[in-house]
Amino acid sequence: MAPSLTLLLAFVSALDDKIWAHGASSSSPCIWAVPGAVIPNGSSVRIFCRVPPGVTALRLYHGEPGGRWHERLPEGAQDVVNFSLPKVTQLDAGKYFCDYWKQRSWTGQTELLELVVTGIYKDQPSLTAHPSAQTVPGGNLTLQCQPVSRYDTYILCRGGGDSFPQDCSPQSHSSFLISFVSLDQAGPYTCYATQSISPHLWTLPSNPLLLSVKLSLDVSTAIVASAAAAFLLLVLLLLLLLLCLRRRRGKRSMSRGAAYDGTKGQMRHESSSPPVLIHGESEDHDAQGAEPEAARQRDTLVPLAEAPQEVTYAQLHPVRPRAGVAPLLSQDPEACVYATLTLS
Repeated sequence: MAPSLTLLLAFVSALDDKIWAHGASSSSPCIWAVPGAVIPNGSSVRIFCRVPPGVTALRLYHGEPGGRWHERLPEGAQDVVNFSLPKVTQLDAGKYFCDYWKQRSWTGQTELLELVVTGIYKDQPSLTAHPSAQTVPGGNLTLQCQPVSRYDTYILCRGGGDSFPQDCSPQSHSSFLISFVSLDQAGPYTCYATQSISPHLWTLPSNPLLLSVKLSLDVSTAIVASAAAAFLLLVLLLLLLLLCLRRRRGKRSMSRGAAYDGTKGQMRHESSSPPVLIHGESEDHDAQGAEPEAARQRDTLVPLAEAPQEVTYAQLHPVRPRAGVAPLLSQDPEACVYATLTLS
């Protein structure tokens, strides 16, 4: 074996008692048993007591206060003291508690520990399951504890270890009904029998019964189908959400484009009139014909603007206008007239 593995195993073994010693809160006195509180007849057990600091003496009482007790003096600042019972008998079964001496008096005691000794009655009951030890979740199951002799109390323990009486279920009849079996109820079970006048003396344990709880093929198929349907529904919802978001973005883009096209069309409609041609004609037709053609076109024709909404200023030179446009022009022959034209 590798040295590191050997060292690890030795370390775990050395800390075994320390782990049990820290099983309860260090702030309150407590009591527990190792390897457990359900002990076969003739086996050994150790009982641990945790006490607060400052305790100078400690007693382990068996039975009622004033009964049998074992005394131990803590060493230094020791807060956990253990008492060893090398070979338990029916006389060792019963209730235990720890009492400690502090400040010149026995000032406190722990809760009770119930120590059970099995095998006092040599009867070994049998444990059976009805309808079967193999079942499915949700079903009902009956465990039957049947001893050879007659008893008035039957105990069913789960887990096979039977370490603590509180992990077992006592009752006055031998049939234990388990309703709505679940997966976590699978595992080994054992049963005992006893008399109510001596509840800490039990029979031999039954042979372990392994309860198997498995999903049937139909249940497994239904679970898989339900999971697949839920996954498919989630995918469909995500796709629907993405489709809705895409449509909403498309509608926003279309409305923005329509608004832009409407504004542009309106601008084109307002500016769709042809270029303004202003004719300056004199009363003397011969004098008008004598004016150079290029000068008249420069003064009267306003070029189109390349960009929409472009403002163009045209300087007009009046030459003896006719009566129809006379009010628009100044009487001053040296004055200039400016017109603002919006072109597209």
